[in-house]
Amino acid sequence: MKKTLLVLAVVMALTGCATAQEIKRPGGIKEYIIQCGAGTGWDICYSKANEICPNGYEDISKDGGFNRKEFYIRCH
Repeated sequence: MKKTLLVLAVVMALTGCATAQEIKRPGGIKEYIIQCGAGTGWDICYSKANEICPNGYEDISKDGGFNRKEFYIRCH
């Protein structure tokens, strides 16, 4: 039972939904870092970016690691 719960927790952590955090840069510029689970496709990150920036966004950087994906953007 414990082993099953552990496997389920790991799978959920790797396939979790996207989260976003605002980063304030000098001059009042706002950027966002979107973090997605490694098991999710980049489309989940892009959907979150479109939710945050309905008028479009600029890609600053993308990084996909073993246990997460990070996507930095700036809204237009």
